[in-house]
Amino acid sequence: MEIEGVKVPGRGVVVVKDDHCTHPLIVGMNVVTACWNVLKWPEKTAPVPQQLANQQAWRSAFATCRRIEASTVEDRMVGYVRLAGRCKIKVPPRSEIMVWGRAQTGPQGTDYCALVEALPETPDVGVARTLIMVKAGRVPVRICNPHPYPLFIGRYQKLGKLSCVDEADVHGSQDLSLSLGTDGVVEVALVDSGAPTEEEGLPEEMSKLIERPDLSELQQGELRALLLKWEKVFSKDDEDFGRTDLVHHCIPTGDAAPIRERYRPLPPAMYKEMRSLLADMMEKGVIRESCSPWAAPIVLVRKKDGTWRFCVDYRKLNAVTHKDAFPLPRIEETLTSLTRAQWFSTLDLASGYWQVQTDPTDREKTAFTTPVGLFEFERMPFGLCNAPATFQRLMQHCLSGQIAESLLVYLDDIIIYSPDFSSHLQHLDEVFQRLWRHGLKLQPNKCKFLQQEVKFLGHVVDKCGVRPDPDKISAVMDWPVPDTIRQVRSFLGLAGYYRRFVSGFAKIARPLTALLTGVPVNKKTDRRKVQWSPECQTAFEALKAALMQAPVLAYADYSLPFIVYTDASGRGLGAVLAQVQEGQERVIAYASRSLHHTERNDANYSSFKLELLALKWAVTEKFKDYLTGARFIVYTDNNPVAHLQTARLGAAEQRWVAQLASFDYEIKYRSGKSNINADALSRFPTVPAEHLEGAGSERGVTSAAIELTCEVEGSDWAEAQAGDPDIQVVKQLVEAQVAPTKLERQTLSHGVRRLLQQQKRLFIKDGILCRKVTPLRPWV
Repeated sequence: MEIEGVKVPGRGVVVVKDDHCTHPLIVGMNVVTACWNVLKWPEKTAPVPQQLANQQAWRSAFATCRRIEASTVEDRMVGYVRLAGRCKIKVPPRSEIMVWGRAQTGPQGTDYCALVEALPETPDVGVARTLIMVKAGRVPVRICNPHPYPLFIGRYQKLGKLSCVDEADVHGSQDLSLSLGTDGVVEVALVDSGAPTEEEGLPEEMSKLIERPDLSELQQGELRALLLKWEKVFSKDDEDFGRTDLVHHCIPTGDAAPIRERYRPLPPAMYKEMRSLLADMMEKGVIRESCSPWAAPIVLVRKKDGTWRFCVDYRKLNAVTHKDAFPLPRIEETLTSLTRAQWFSTLDLASGYWQVQTDPTDREKTAFTTPVGLFEFERMPFGLCNAPATFQRLMQHCLSGQIAESLLVYLDDIIIYSPDFSSHLQHLDEVFQRLWRHGLKLQPNKCKFLQQEVKFLGHVVDKCGVRPDPDKISAVMDWPVPDTIRQVRSFLGLAGYYRRFVSGFAKIARPLTALLTGVPVNKKTDRRKVQWSPECQTAFEALKAALMQAPVLAYADYSLPFIVYTDASGRGLGAVLAQVQEGQERVIAYASRSLHHTERNDANYSSFKLELLALKWAVTEKFKDYLTGARFIVYTDNNPVAHLQTARLGAAEQRWVAQLASFDYEIKYRSGKSNINADALSRFPTVPAEHLEGAGSERGVTSAAIELTCEVEGSDWAEAQAGDPDIQVVKQLVEAQVAPTKLERQTLSHGVRRLLQQQKRLFIKDGILCRKVTPLRPWV
């Protein structure tokens, strides 16, 4: 083979005769590279005009060969990094900056990993030894100036030398992972070598996330492969939660003296529970014994499932803590991007706060006192005022590259959205990679993957857009038709509070206000029945519709403080969440509920205790997603509640206040006449499903004709239930009239446990498992 007059030994070309071929012969880089030692183009020889095009092509080929040769030498040095740009830069005294440098591109323009090191001949220029990714010849370089005078770097000046780096094997069961960060710096992490094989299978709770009728077999297979690949990101049990070093929680208290409080006495029956909770946290590495000068009391709060939650009353520590002003995201501005999405997934971290370490210098400030000793938290506890800001900072740093592009994050609420299935799997893969890299783990039974409709921060999100969650307007939507003067007056009180947002309010409400014309305000007339006409019903429905849409009902603006109105009556609790936006007060959500049987009949529930219960319920339950990490004002018409910090509290009140300790709020008194929005909701509460059984006056079983979209005919129920293994287990327990113990319930499937929640209302009729339904007594 002869090229440009140079004979190349050991190389040949097979030529196929083609009379119609109009393109010249292409010599590949495999030939050029192998012939590099033979084909040395004389760089200083002047080109012949008619051979100019040929020479340029060969020079380009030789330049590629030189880059290949440079990247394969023993010291792996590929050249120098020079300052990019045409102007010199100034590095201020005793500071560091990040600049962009220029370096040689990789073979055939590919990206490659390289090590930037300082030059010994320029000791004044402090260049950080950094592993970087060279992309299109651009290199990020960190320069430090330790001197008391400014340092100037000229254009094209050498900053450091660049050496090529390959991924290396790591001894053990882990591999080295190199990934490009947002600033161009390579992040190095150890990951498990090899994903689990599909034969290993997924845990039951994760399999339920995949086997769904709305996903095809191909989609289920792709989702299964992804979850198998990142199985280690999911928590396996209560003791398996992550640990991150990305952010530590600090508690800046300035010059404040240590605060030491005595422990609060506990009933002897609760000592066993307290010791069990302490031992569990010690075993998990969440707490340790302490000799701190700080001490806060503990409170045990009963959960809905009957177990106990361990709480620490950090109110006095929070009072001397300097508040962290880290901003929470403005969800309304980014919710608009969700309208372009078709697929959604929501993620929940396993014991999210406990995955964050408390700064070693501040762990003594988290100390709490108990009857059995003094302990302190190694992980971030609940109840600290700056905990939400720390957690938001962690999630921002961990997922910064994807926020507002393919996901939204608000504290521990993460939603991932994508326009199509394949891109959604890619987005999930990137999120899992980042969580695993930073040591965070997910709670599998609280995650939802590849949904077409999800709930997120008080909104229902689907491909059609974003709309309010029905739960936050049900207090108004389910308002019963008034049949007494008092009920009409209460409804008009709520509607009239927001009348400035309802165009033509007086005209719409005229049929209702006519019912009150000439009626004095006293207890006798309040119980008088009203003559409800079709015009009244039209006005009633129109006012309810106006209260459930803009401009009355608005999106939350998390950069503004919230307002919470609470009230309690002898019938229920009411609350309204609002904000002042553009000079006008707007409703964010309504809430109400009836009192439990014990709350209604307990003589110990004074008006103060009921008002405090309304405050705790509204803040820690109904509006928790909005108020966590936010500043807000609570208005109540009970003056003693406004002085909660100095009030003498009973055991129940102390537990409620401990649950409120992690929120940043101020309580203000407001007279009942000015608090009519929450007052109206408390007097006409919605009835939760769990209370319907005791609400009826008749205990008999009634039949109801309801139109259902069900594919099972009445005669086929026995056969359909026979094919359901969960129902068969429940039928055996109902027939035997046996209630499984707590330990036995843990061995049962999720479906069986759900059915057993209604065991008292289940019975067998003609071989079919049925449930008793008791009619609801009208609220009068």
